[in-house]
Amino acid sequence: MTDKKKTEKKAAPKRGVGTVAIEAITAGKTNEEALDACREAFPDAKTSLASINWYRNKLRAEGKKVPTARELKKKVAAKKPAAKKDAAKDPLE
Repeated sequence: MTDKKKTEKKAAPKRGVGTVAIEAITAGKTNEEALDACREAFPDAKTSLASINWYRNKLRAEGKKVPTARELKKKVAAKKPAAKKDAAKDPLE
């Protein structure tokens, strides 16, 4: 006799908030972008920035090469064009 457990294929793991968060983080997204991806996939979930940061730290603890949230913010800020000096002046002066 064959055992049903041996012949049945294992079901794929469910895709949850954690999976979406980890995929976004490993794709180089910031915490805010990863949170947006989670909220888009699971609008009723109560995911927060703290949750996303927890997943980021978990990946880093596992030895994955994942940049910190601060490092990503610096990269994003560096890519934005700097405002012109004239724009900071008061136009009434």
